Amino acid sequence: MTGLRLAGSGAACLIGLLLAGCSVSPASNGSNSAGGSGGGGGTGGSGGGGKVTFTVTVNWSGPDPVQGTFTDPNTGSGYQSCSQYATQTGVLWLSPSTNSTQVQGKTIDFAFDVGASTFHGPGTYADTLTGSGVSVGSDTFLAGHSAMSSVTVKADGSGSASFSGLFGLTTSTEAPESGTITWTCSG
Repeated sequence: MTGLRLAGSGAACLIGLLLAGCSVSPASNGSNSAGGSGGGGGTGGSGGGGKVTFTVTVNWSGPDPVQGTFTDPNTGSGYQSCSQYATQTGVLWLSPSTNSTQVQGKTIDFAFDVGASTFHGPGTYADTLTGSGVSVGSDTFLAGHSAMSSVTVKADGSGSASFSGLFGLTTSTEAPESGTITWTCSG
């Protein structure tokens, strides 16, 4: 699939859960300004008491438009600074993401990643949306043949990601979902 790649067994598990109709409980240790739980699983960093937090803004259009902001205290939890998050190589790099976060009254899920052997620090990377695509409520959007995704990481830990051409797996419309995600980093 162009523009979409599977990110190890975690993404495969998530696809299996989505297809089986199972649900995943939201993380309980996050908060966001839009009224839900922040979250996401960070794998990077040297472990132990990181303090990196992201403020994330989504702007999606298509069958399920969503605009809003939330806080992700989990993805960067293993990092000691925003610059470490942006520059540490040799680990799977994960974007700030969600774990069933509420934005504009809608539950959303997404994740972008760059493999440990590919991530070289700040820059732009193509084909970074994980195999689980994005979801809004009960609607799941996966890549078609013309789907594209990318992520840009800045040295200060901020960045942006975009996706386009995702078609609904569980929607009745054939219109594609597209969107941007931007984030700032503190810590």
